[in-house]
Amino acid sequence: MTNNIENVINGNYCVGCGACAFISGNSMKLDKYGEYKPVFENLTNSNLKNLDLVCPSLSPNLNENVLAEKFLDSNSFQFDDKLGYHIENFVAHVNEFEIRKNGTSGGMGTWIGYELMALSLIDGIIHVRENDRKHPNDAFYKYSISKNLDVVKSRSKTKYHVMELSEVLNELKRIEGKFLIIGVPCFIKAIRRIQLIDDDIKNKIKYTVSLVCGHYKTVNWSISLGWSVGILPNQIKNIQYRTKGKNISARKYIFKVFSKIRNKIKIKDSSHVVGGKFNQGALMLPACEFCDDVTGETADLSIGDAWLPQFEYETEGKNLLIFRNKELLDIVKNASKQNRVFLKKINKDDAIKSQSGGFRQRREGLSFRLKQKEKQHKWVPIKRIKPGQFKVSYIRKLVYSLRTKSTYNSREYFIKALSLNNFNIYNNKMKPFLNLLRFVEIISNFKSYLKKFLRKFFGQIKI
Repeated sequence: MTNNIENVINGNYCVGCGACAFISGNSMKLDKYGEYKPVFENLTNSNLKNLDLVCPSLSPNLNENVLAEKFLDSNSFQFDDKLGYHIENFVAHVNEFEIRKNGTSGGMGTWIGYELMALSLIDGIIHVRENDRKHPNDAFYKYSISKNLDVVKSRSKTKYHVMELSEVLNELKRIEGKFLIIGVPCFIKAIRRIQLIDDDIKNKIKYTVSLVCGHYKTVNWSISLGWSVGILPNQIKNIQYRTKGKNISARKYIFKVFSKIRNKIKIKDSSHVVGGKFNQGALMLPACEFCDDVTGETADLSIGDAWLPQFEYETEGKNLLIFRNKELLDIVKNASKQNRVFLKKINKDDAIKSQSGGFRQRREGLSFRLKQKEKQHKWVPIKRIKPGQFKVSYIRKLVYSLRTKSTYNSREYFIKALSLNNFNIYNNKMKPFLNLLRFVEIISNFKSYLKKFLRKFFGQIKI
């Protein structure tokens, strides 16, 4: 194995995308933490040279800006250091086929794939389906290729769950056609790098869609949600991470866990479960702390939640759309004229504001974490954000430090809970710590909370 890949894996910077396994003819396996890692059993001099090139954490000469310039018509785009190259930004939702009702948010992720297939622009979609689990530690979801329109509609909803690409890319090599792939930013970045050296993958993947990403959750996080509502790890059949319904705000993460025992279903707000509040970092992939791409800057289209005040209390949800492909933009605009989708243009400031927490974590927070690694003389991937680039207050440093500790502590406590078959080990260790983190977050955000409270009663103010 090369030293660079060893640094990525040993330093917990591996996102488990499987690009290195695919390009070298190897495989990916879930480890005890519920995270994918490469298993290198077949390395030769001929496939070693491409490992650094395809790994999202290596080869900084092929960062998001460079890849966007190679794959997008960037000369006609505007550029922003948070959104990357882009044409126009919108808030949107689907009006047809009950896709919005059945999707995670506005339904645009499912709709765009369905529409491209209906227009015969692609032969199928590379996206995520439910996995047939044989073992309690198996993945709940995995990548697959859908060529049937009804199947596409049935595979809606975002999955907060680690994935890997090597298996589905090997399948793609064996079939013919043009495809859309949907993935998180680092996965689309890996696909772009693979397309630089594999003409077959370049030709077959016609469009790329990135999901705006907060971070990846491990398989163990899904198990923890089920276990928290009384469904044992070996009894969990499947999980739905977000549920829509009357009086349920789009911001609410109401999960459903399906049991193998008498088809029992448990429903709960994840914020009321230890480690369930998404942004506190419990059972998060450690590599996600060193990502600087929130929106998927190398993708033709990025889709996320439109976390803007005027939309956040809608029960059906709204999508943020960031277009980097004029053909896709024209398709969606045409559907809007036919009232098949709702489309409202927003400026880049609102697009950024809709993901303000993510950008704070990946800009200010990342600069702090990189600086900490530098002080410890530890190897880190070279990012577009520099160590210490942002001035960070003491209280925000404390927030970021506690979130990192949350990630690493939760991994170890949950492993211990699994080994002793006792959820209380995880629950009792993490609960007081996460309460402390929440208290520090509230102090950190006091000014914004106060402003929001006063604005509600007195209108626009300046503080």
